[in-house]
Amino acid sequence: MVCDELDKAYQQAKHQLEIEGFTLTDEDEQNMKAVVRGDMSRKQLIEQLKRA
Repeated sequence: MVCDELDKAYQQAKHQLEIEGFTLTDEDEQNMKAVVRGDMSRKQLIEQLKRA
C-alpha cells in the first residue's frame, strides 16, 4: 500500500472510531501502520494492546 493510501485509510478509520467514542494515540497509529506494512503481525498488536 502506498504511503498516501495508508495515511488516507488510517484517517478514515480514526474518524470512524472517534465517532464511536474511541480515541487513538500516536502509538496506536504507528502500530496499526506497522501491521499494514507487515512489520508487525495482528497477533503481536493484540498482545501489545492487552499489556497496555
